[in-house]
Amino acid sequence: MKSIFVFLTSLLLTLGSANGALAQGGDHSGHGAAPKGTPAGHGSSHEGMQMGGAMIMLDTVTTDGIKAMAHLQDLTPGSAQPAAGATHNFMVGFEEEGNGTMVTKGRAAVKVTGPDGLTGNAITLNPKDGFFRGDIALKQPGKYSFVVGTKLSDDKARQFSFTYELK
Repeated sequence: MKSIFVFLTSLLLTLGSANGALAQGGDHSGHGAAPKGTPAGHGSSHEGMQMGGAMIMLDTVTTDGIKAMAHLQDLTPGSAQPAAGATHNFMVGFEEEGNGTMVTKGRAAVKVTGPDGLTGNAITLNPKDGFFRGDIALKQPGKYSFVVGTKLSDDKARQFSFTYELK
């Protein structure tokens, strides 16, 4: 867990530095790389996360030997094409408690309850680059709760709960 925190901190600092360099006119021309909007890395390093708005760390929750680490990313204009009406990308990574092995196979979905107390339909979280991800809509300020249901590679059903207050 500490290594993930250290990596995320360095990733955010790196992205901030990269944004400053690009704002000064830097680009990817001349060295054969096309800007992709995804930081390099693998597995728990958040490979493939969309560039764009702020990354919001929600929490780490453990259920039946699996740690779930959830994040939200604000989908600002200019980020990858979100689903219609989506305001945030919800992503969650899973790892085995004890040995830290990332769990990347299985199924996951999230149900979002808004500040008005209404719970939406389940949104399938698609596995990509070590995380399960899906676009969601958080349209009004207030407290949101996220219940993630999973059936991972061990075929055991689990639930993980997270909250976030949108200002």
